[in-house]
Amino acid sequence: MSNDINTSSMMMQMRSMSDMAASKVTPLPINNEGLPGIQGSSDQNVEFGSILKSALQQVNGIQQASADLRDDFISGKEGVNLAEVMIASEKSSVAFGVTLEIRNKLLKAYETVKNIRV
Repeated sequence: MSNDINTSSMMMQMRSMSDMAASKVTPLPINNEGLPGIQGSSDQNVEFGSILKSALQQVNGIQQASADLRDDFISGKEGVNLAEVMIASEKSSVAFGVTLEIRNKLLKAYETVKNIRV
């Protein structure tokens, strides 16, 4: 079994992924209460609906970026490599999975509150 690893190609891809991670990752804005997606002071009222809407928009943005990158790769656009596509796809998958789990927890909480006898 021969070990045909192209080290220069691997190093170029690693540098490319490093540059991509350094330049394209934007952290979620966090307010003083630790809530993602909402900026403002701690004396400001934060509505649950606006937090949920902001989080869903971020997940949608991640999924759209992943789909665009995948389409660019499939069409053979220059500068898009498989590693970038796979990383974006996994980010999209994780974001959707977290959103799904949050939805399940919210439904479970709703059912619990609905079944409370007064």
